[in-house]
Amino acid sequence: MKDAEWRWLTRMGSLGVTIIKRKKYSHFRDKQSLFKVIDEIKDRVNRAYSDLLTELCKEIRGYYQQIPEMPNESGEDVKPKLLVGLSGGVDSSVVTYMAAKAIGAKNVLAITMPARENDESLCFSELARDKLGMSDRSVQYVIPISEIVRKEIETINSLEWKGFGINTLTKNQTHMDRMRIGNFASRARIAILYDIARKVNGRLLGTGNRTEFVQGYAAKYGTPISFDFGVLDELYKTDIYELARVLNMPEDIIKSTPSTGYFPGQTHEKELGATWEEQDALAFLLFEKRMGIEEIVKKYKAKREFVKTILKRYKTSKDKRMLRQPHIKLGFIEDRDVQ
Repeated sequence: MKDAEWRWLTRMGSLGVTIIKRKKYSHFRDKQSLFKVIDEIKDRVNRAYSDLLTELCKEIRGYYQQIPEMPNESGEDVKPKLLVGLSGGVDSSVVTYMAAKAIGAKNVLAITMPARENDESLCFSELARDKLGMSDRSVQYVIPISEIVRKEIETINSLEWKGFGINTLTKNQTHMDRMRIGNFASRARIAILYDIARKVNGRLLGTGNRTEFVQGYAAKYGTPISFDFGVLDELYKTDIYELARVLNMPEDIIKSTPSTGYFPGQTHEKELGATWEEQDALAFLLFEKRMGIEEIVKKYKAKREFVKTILKRYKTSKDKRMLRQPHIKLGFIEDRDVQ
C-alpha cells in the first residue's frame, strides 16, 4: 500500500491516538495509473532527494549572500534576514527548514499570521520553530491578523453600496464572501511581511508550489504568489513531501491537512475538488509533459471533465503568472511555460 493512499483525519496528540482513513481518488478511473504518474514525477528528479535538497540549500545560500548589508537609522550596517510566512503546512515548513539549514536559523524569520482565533495550524508552526531552535525572545513570531480582517469587513459593510457587504455569519456565508475574506487576509499577510522586511533588511522567500501555480491558487498580490525569491516553483507536492522526509520534519507537520486557515474546515483539496496527488499528476502531464486531453484520458484513465477543469484554471489565471518573481530553476520547466 502506498503512502499516498492514506490521509490523517483526526489527531488526538495528548492521547497518542491517530485515526486514518483511506483516501478517495475521484478523477482517475484506475488509481494505479495515478500512482504511475506520481512515480514519473519522482523519476524526473533523476537523483536522490537528499541531493536535490543540497542543491536547493545552495541556491538559497547564494541568494542570501548577494543581499547587501544596509545601514539603519544609527548608521550601523544591518545583516540581512530571510523571511518566510510559516503557515504550519508542509510547503512553508519545508522552505523554513531549508532556509535554516542553508544560512542558520538565527538569520531566518518564520512568521505565522493566523487570520482567526483557534487556528489549528498554529501548533504546527510552533512545532517547526521549536525543532529549529527559533527562540529569539526579541522576535514575535506569531502576529494575529484577525482584528485587521475584522476591521476590513466592518469598513466594507459600512459602505452605502447595495449588495456589496460581506456576510460574517458562517452558516449564511457564500463562496464569494469567503473568497473576499481569504484574499484580503492573504494580502494583509504580505503587507505585514514586507513591512517587517523593510525594517530588518529582509527578503521574502516564496512557498508556493508548481501545482498551485498552474491553477492560479493564490490571491493576486497575496500569499503564496508574492515574494522576492521562489524556492518551490518547479516542485510538485510529491517532491515537497519527499524533501520533508529527508529533512526529518515531524510527522505531525508532514501529515497535516493543507489549509489556508481562513475559516474552520477549509482545506486546499476541498476547495480545488481533488486530492493533491490528482492535482500533481494533471499539472505534470499537461504543463510539463505537454500532453493533450485525449492522450491523458486514454493513457492514464483520467476523467476528461477534470482535465478540462485544470486547463480552464490555467487559462483564467494567466494574469497571476505574469507576476512571477525570480525563483530557483532546476531545469524541469521551460521558460515559455510561464505564460
